[in-house]
Amino acid sequence: MNNRPYNKGLAIVLIIAFLIMAALGIKLSGKEEEIVFNDSENNENGSNEIIGEDPEESIFVDIDGEVMNPGVYQLESGDRVNDAIIVAGGLTDNACTKNLNKARKLSDGEKIYISSEDENVISSNSSGLININTASANELMSLPGIGQVYAQRIIDYRSSKLFSSIEEITNVDGIGEKTFNKMKDLITIN
Repeated sequence: MNNRPYNKGLAIVLIIAFLIMAALGIKLSGKEEEIVFNDSENNENGSNEIIGEDPEESIFVDIDGEVMNPGVYQLESGDRVNDAIIVAGGLTDNACTKNLNKARKLSDGEKIYISSEDENVISSNSSGLININTASANELMSLPGIGQVYAQRIIDYRSSKLFSSIEEITNVDGIGEKTFNKMKDLITIN
């Protein structure tokens, strides 16, 4: 049996398939993202929203507490806490910023909580212990073994359920016995 015509036909189909794939590959590689700036009068909330921006260049930050307009905002990579405060309409008259580093660079998905003067009085008691139920992220980060990520996890945990004992802090993901032993003499729930 002669397979020569079959082999030629198969070779032609493979060549055509290769050419189609190459053409599509070239077409897809030349695709550029389009950035559209909406006019603020067309946008419901009056902000200039960027659509199609490169996700590596923009970040989203949730700012809450003592700012005029709490919410989630899109900022640029490299922006600082102060930029988030400005976008959120500025601070309220009751904002306490003594433990807030406004020059710190933001990271994507970060939550910033601006405490009030009243909360700040409650968070540290006369014994100098840090109240893990009321302390700001910056106060929590002053504890040994607690950085920005763990401070946010503590805040997230207590937002659904306040700590009933200092030992309960080990229920926070990533905080184990070693970290607890380093901080147990520095924290309180009262």
